Amino acid sequence: MSDPMTGVLLATDLGPRCDRATDRARALAESFGGRAIAVTVVEPAEVRAQDVPKHATPSWYRQLTPHALAERELHREFDAAGVPWDVRVLDGKAGDHLAAILDAEGDALVVAGPVRQGVIGPAVLGSTVDRLLRRPATSLLTVRRRAHGGYRHLLVASDFSNPCMDALRRARTLFPEAKITVLHGFEVPLLGMMDTSKDQAVAQTAAQLRQEGRAFLREAGCGDDVALVVEHGDPARLAQQYIETHDADLVVLGTHGRGAVFELIVGSVARRILTTVDADTLVVRG
Repeated sequence: MSDPMTGVLLATDLGPRCDRATDRARALAESFGGRAIAVTVVEPAEVRAQDVPKHATPSWYRQLTPHALAERELHREFDAAGVPWDVRVLDGKAGDHLAAILDAEGDALVVAGPVRQGVIGPAVLGSTVDRLLRRPATSLLTVRRRAHGGYRHLLVASDFSNPCMDALRRARTLFPEAKITVLHGFEVPLLGMMDTSKDQAVAQTAAQLRQEGRAFLREAGCGDDVALVVEHGDPARLAQQYIETHDADLVVLGTHGRGAVFELIVGSVARRILTTVDADTLVVRG
């Protein structure tokens, strides 16, 4: 691959909600080659919970630390995998550890469970995603669906910005065999206050945006093999409707990475797509 990525970095909490991410990471590791690293982070709360006094225990009982239990589970999961996996159990904050591994090992595709659940759950949503996406060229794949082969149809939600162009190029490199559709959803400001008809205003705006979209695709180096869809409406809703109608199986988002919190790092539209759309999602930091 010409892309600088060197492999796959799976972030898992070892719970059932990360099973689909684990299966997808296995498949991608075999496809990509390069490094395959599986990481789970033991949060301080897990260590404190173990210190709670327990009822009387059998004489043969030996209490393992959360770290030792996680390490045993990771080895059970990956020791017999088709490619060699580097398994790591760390303590502290997930975002800091994942970013440090990428810095030390070279960029890899970070694979995790869905943002509303799993390793990037509500309690650490902002800190983990924010920390990762502050790194230039970070790519984060959140997995919702079971892995039934490689990705076949990518839906790139785009506002025709440079971060979205970076995301489109990265997606084409990672999944060169997949069909690609670029979707741009738009609203017309003050549409209800216009003197002209609403339909005319929407049509004029759509025509202008299609020209911008075709210029965007040419600059990205895309040919006629990449479809362009420009539609009036909320981008998150349109993305879900397109997925349901055309069976796209991966949504691609670009982010600028400027900002101090999740809302600013990812943006409100991308956040809604990332947390609500029923498909796997690739977020690329430009």
